[in-house]
Amino acid sequence: LESAYGSYKGDNDVIQSLATLAYDGRRGKFFESQLIAALKILQNGDTSPRNMTGSWAGAMGHTQFIPTSYLAYAVDFTGDGKRDIWSNDPTDALASTAAYLARFGWQSNVPWGVEVRLPRGFNYGLATRKIKKSPAEWAKLGVTGVSGAVPNYGPASLLLPAGGQGAAFLIFKNFSVIERYNTADAYVIGVGHLSDRIKGGPAIKAQWPRGDRALTFKERKEMQRRLTRKGFDTQGVDGKIGPLTIDAVRAFQRSEGMVEDGYASLSLLKRLR
Repeated sequence: LESAYGSYKGDNDVIQSLATLAYDGRRGKFFESQLIAALKILQNGDTSPRNMTGSWAGAMGHTQFIPTSYLAYAVDFTGDGKRDIWSNDPTDALASTAAYLARFGWQSNVPWGVEVRLPRGFNYGLATRKIKKSPAEWAKLGVTGVSGAVPNYGPASLLLPAGGQGAAFLIFKNFSVIERYNTADAYVIGVGHLSDRIKGGPAIKAQWPRGDRALTFKERKEMQRRLTRKGFDTQGVDGKIGPLTIDAVRAFQRSEGMVEDGYASLSLLKRLR
């Protein structure tokens, strides 16, 4: 996902990019630290300046490591004396990513998440990352795996990435570990589900609301303004869908006799209009 399966790892000169960004000043200290780390990589002899290419922001290789992450987690899995994440051979890059995930708590033989079905009349207020229950506790509330009982993989939260009209997942600690790479739920589900399919797992069973989509920043602000005008105060218009906006969405949905999933969708914005 980071490099379109290794087909585009970036062709920018990493040293030049990082030097420019460090000079630019908006995140000067961060990019200066990346520049120093990149120079150390060259000093160590893992690659040459000509081969050290990456994104415009200095992310490198198949899984787009930034230089400080490379210094901390990259490994020479092939045993050739170099931690080569730039090669067309992805061995060192994938092993380095595994080392990164392991460092942040990846649990073997535990899934990132499991698709589940929700009972009729479910309390969607429970679908928050702050609420964690064992699979058995979720089962008592009618939340069941689409392929049978969910084993006890530890505390799980309920995730509804497309609101009450889409798929539902119980997500475990490994979800948060992948999330360190990229905080977007869609990214984590993409990586996790792909790994499931590679191992022979089934496709996601639930239908996705393909006629809907995530709101743009401008649309999120519009939704907050329209909710507040209708008496469902979001306590500010900042374009961020946080707990206060979700509560306002739920209150509006309740007033309209809709499913109270708190999902800020395009269809909801159209209804507000």
